[in-house]
Amino acid sequence: MDDDFFNLRGEGTDRGYSSGVKLEFYFTKKNKPKFPANFLMKIIDNPDNIYGLGLTQFIYTPTDISRSDIIYGDRPYSGVTYFSYNLISSSSIKKQRLSTTISLGTIGKYSYANEAQTWFHNIINYQKPEGWNNQIATDIIINYFVDYERQLFKPSPNLEIIGDIQANAGTLTNNMGLGIRFRAGLFNDYFSNYERPTFRDKRVGQTDMRKFQCFFFMKTTGMAVMDDATLQGGFFTHNASPYKISKDSINRFYMQYEYGITIAKKRLGISFSEKIRTPDFKGT
Repeated sequence: MDDDFFNLRGEGTDRGYSSGVKLEFYFTKKNKPKFPANFLMKIIDNPDNIYGLGLTQFIYTPTDISRSDIIYGDRPYSGVTYFSYNLISSSSIKKQRLSTTISLGTIGKYSYANEAQTWFHNIINYQKPEGWNNQIATDIIINYFVDYERQLFKPSPNLEIIGDIQANAGTLTNNMGLGIRFRAGLFNDYFSNYERPTFRDKRVGQTDMRKFQCFFFMKTTGMAVMDDATLQGGFFTHNASPYKISKDSINRFYMQYEYGITIAKKRLGISFSEKIRTPDFKGT
């Protein structure tokens, strides 16, 4: 779960990206992959493969949610909900990971972002969002995501740097990014999908799995953007949206910086991170 209200400086708002929630269930497959799993990509040479099923919802709002009229020059109301099927294919020997995800869902009214945000704000006795009647029009979401990560530098067991290249293609967003991840502290192999010793592949020598982990991490990513349905409207119904951001106002490149901490014991862990981004479009 993430929310713009939770941040270390106490500057919580509903401006821009407001909140999101993701539920995922991971499992292994011994049989030969069938549709749609055969559309997901694997690393060659005996990788560890973990499949996942997920449900995700993202909520975007303008700066002032007390207004019911369209706030021109600000972000449009937008909600996205989709189901996902993904594969994380990792190699502890080659120190690389390939993640691919197929997503199918909706943007607009039937994402139920209005209902979710209103319900949560009622619980915490916070401002009711009044402008959801002006949200991005309903459309279908079909997206394909690829993320390739590889260890670049590990001078000690307690410090590592990982490179990352990723791309999204579909009706939700089309973009491509490069990133660098930094980890420092007590941590297990980033490129192992398993935390239980009974599931470890003894052939790669993973006999030193830590029972306790505590580490700090940072990640910087630069993204080149072609389009974004949460700003410009859906692929098929963009002209039906009451308000949207013009293509000339979209920032074609943005930077995102993330930092956080993870604490874990055996298979139970908690992680908190904060993300800071440059604007999605001009004037904000």
